[in-house]
This record gives sequence, structure tokens and C-alpha cells, in this order.
Amino acid sequence: MFQGLSLEQAPPYAIPIKFYLSGAFYLILLSVAIAIYGFSIGSRFDYEVIALTHLLTLGFITHVMFGSLFQMLPVMLATPYTNVIKNATIVHIALNAGILSFVVGFLTNTPLLLYLAGTLLSGTFFYFAILSFKTVLLSQEKNTLVQNFAASFIALFAAALFGALALLGHFGFVDTLRYGNTHIAFMLFGWVFLLIVSVSYKIIPMFFVAKEFPIFLQKRLYPAQLVFLLLFAYAQLQEKMLLLTLTQILLCVPVIIFALLSIQILRKRKRARKDASIQLWYFAMGNAVLASLLFTGANILHVNLSFAIGFFTLFGAVYALINAMLYKIIPFLTWFHLSSNMVFDAEMGNVIPKKKMQYQINLYYLSFFLFLFTAYSRIFLIPAAILFFFSSLLLLLNILKAQKYYNEYMKKKVVFE
Repeated sequence: MFQGLSLEQAPPYAIPIKFYLSGAFYLILLSVAIAIYGFSIGSRFDYEVIALTHLLTLGFITHVMFGSLFQMLPVMLATPYTNVIKNATIVHIALNAGILSFVVGFLTNTPLLLYLAGTLLSGTFFYFAILSFKTVLLSQEKNTLVQNFAASFIALFAAALFGALALLGHFGFVDTLRYGNTHIAFMLFGWVFLLIVSVSYKIIPMFFVAKEFPIFLQKRLYPAQLVFLLLFAYAQLQEKMLLLTLTQILLCVPVIIFALLSIQILRKRKRARKDASIQLWYFAMGNAVLASLLFTGANILHVNLSFAIGFFTLFGAVYALINAMLYKIIPFLTWFHLSSNMVFDAEMGNVIPKKKMQYQINLYYLSFFLFLFTAYSRIFLIPAAILFFFSSLLLLLNILKAQKYYNEYMKKKVVFE
């Protein structure tokens, strides 16, 4: 089941868990911030919207992705990060300092904090992208998985660059809208999408006992998406409106193909048992398709659906998918690290109780649909935020439960004289 993994290259257990716990903490902050600032939101360009969005994207999504890569990249590619404890600590500290400066800077409109945030966040993303890209290049493997990871880090580097430029636009140096839109495209359609795809190529067959993704897709999807992103950047920055509309539509095609194919592969998996992660994965992929169709329709019809697209993309698709992945990755890496330490009586199924997983997911579902109702009345905002607060709190407690399970079983470690 775990063929193709280089177990001896894994970093300490504390590294990914630290990032996961930080990510869950930012979800709690997000739910509180929504309750406080949600009623005053009117446009995607409001500073409150930018701050809240980045509590999710930088606070949760980035933490989980960075933590997972510190753990999974060395195991999958048999190449460790250099000085992993030191580098992970640097990334974690700089990322959190950057996020807090960014959010507080936008909520209080404090230029000094925004300058600090731009420096810290761009530096962190560049540092992590280069560090990870170097790890990929040093791998003895040169297969499609390595190529997909490399493509995602190229997109991350570009996204960080355009994000830094967009932030400068708030001080009048450049056109914020053009650079901001390019940043969003490279971040979502590039870094996030290509990384999710890369990890899914390994996770779905391994954890769900399902078929491999077609080799053609693994070889052709990432270069096509990078080409579409380059065309988008050119069209956006040069204001080639017809090409811009075309590339926006093209960017959605790989997303829809991947979403529908992953659903098909999961539905035909060998162990078709009921699984909360599977249902959440279906939910995420459904939202990804819906967001892509809305994005395509909005560009063809020239209507503003930015809030709906952002909601279904970030909260409906990316968040749900990462939540589903966490409930597969955390039990596995807990069991894996215990086994590596000669503890053989731990079981993956006991790391996080399935009922607690389901409670947390159900609260998320309820909050999701209540947030949908805010399109008709803002009165639903507070109950939606409260439900998401408890969902996020339960996610945090579930991760802590895994950490506690690990610590308790480590006491049983066999020590050879």
C-alpha cells in the first residue's frame, strides 16, 4: 500500500503538526473576524474583505500546505529538505509575523504594517519556493510527480512576486487591480491547484485504494495550465481583453477535468466503504466545478460574480478538500512516525475518532449553507460564523487529539541497547 515512499527521509513529527495547529487557529480567528466585520462588507476591494480572505488563504491553506510539504515531499521524492528543523522554524515564524502584519495592517489601514507584511510574506514565499524547488531538483526521481511539484513551486514563486507588486499598488506605485488579479490567478490556478493535483496523484491511490490517474493527464495537465497562466498574465498586464477572456475560460478546463475525473476514480475505488473524507472530497470537487462554471459564465456575460466565485472556490472547494486530506494525512503520519520509532501497536483508525471527524465536518456543512443564505439576508451571518467557529475549534481539538495519541504511544517506544 505504501510503495514508493522513502520513510527514512521524513522530518520530525512536530513540524507538520505545528503548521496544522497554526492553520486551525487562524480558522478560529477567521470566524470571529467574520462576525465582527462581515456586516460592513460591500465589495471585494474592501480592506476588510482582503483581510478576511487572507486569514483563510495565508492563515489556513498556506500553513497546511507548507506543513504537508515539509512532511510529504521528502517521503515521496526520497530527498530531504536541507536543515529541515531550522528552515521550518524560519518559515513558520516569518509566515505568522507576515500574516498578522497583513491582516492588522488592512483592518487598521496602517501603511507601516503593510510594508512589513509585504516584506515578510514575499520573503517567506520566495524562500519556501526556492527551498522546495531545490529539494525537487535534487531528487533522483525525474518522473511526472517530480515535474508536477516543480510546476507548482514555479507558480508559487510567480504568485508571490505578483502579490508583492499588488501590495505596492496600495501605495500608488503600480496598478493594484491588474497585478492583484494576476496574483490571484497564479495562486489559485497555479500554486494551489497544481499542488493539490500533485498530492492527489499519490494520495488517492494510496489512501483510498483507487486507480492511478491517467499518465496522459499527469504529463500534460501541468504544462497546459502553466501556459494558460502565462497567457493570462500577458493579457491582464497588457490589457488584451479578448485574450484575457479566452485564457480565463481555458484556466477552468483543467480544474473541471481533474474534479470530474477524481470523482470517477473515487467512486470506482476498491474499498467502497462509507468515509467522511470521501464525502467531503465529493463536496469539494462539486464546488470546484460550480465555481469554474460561474467564473466562465461571468467572463462571457460580463457580470460581477466575484463573491460567489470566491466563496465556492475558497470555502467550498479548497477548504473542504484540505479538510478531507488532513483526515487522511494526520492519522497516517502519526502511525508512520510511531512505527519508525519502533511502536507497532498504534492504529491509524484510532488516531482521531471517526465520530469526531464527522461532527466537525457536519458543522462545516451547516455553516456553509448558512453562509449561502447571507446572499438573501445578512441575518444569517452570525449563526454561520458561530457554527464555523465550533467546526474550526473541533478541527483544532482533533489535531491535538492526534498529537496526544502520538505522545502517549511514544512512551511505549522500544529502546535497543
